[in-house]
Amino acid sequence: MGQVVVDPAASPSLRDSVLAFMTTNPTAWRIKPLAAKLGVGVQRMGLELSLLIAEGKLVSCTVSAPGRQPEEEYRIAAIERKLPSHRFVIRRGGRPRGPRTAG
Repeated sequence: MGQVVVDPAASPSLRDSVLAFMTTNPTAWRIKPLAAKLGVGVQRMGLELSLLIAEGKLVSCTVSAPGRQPEEEYRIAAIERKLPSHRFVIRRGGRPRGPRTAG
């Protein structure tokens, strides 16, 4: 597994904005709507989310819907810990794990 180098000076205002927004809006967010809400590009938002996940401040899961591409959703780690475990699966690389539904 590769090592993530975190440069806290890279984009402190975006980091603070992401954490503040996601704390006050405690739902799972997908990258495009989150980037649009905060007025940044999807690539820049993706990098920032990756850094926050590496720091343990965010968690992500892959959400699949019939007939759609799987997408990542992001949530504040501290908020996720308060939810029932079946609501959000923490994934640290590899394939998603968790309860499988019949069907």
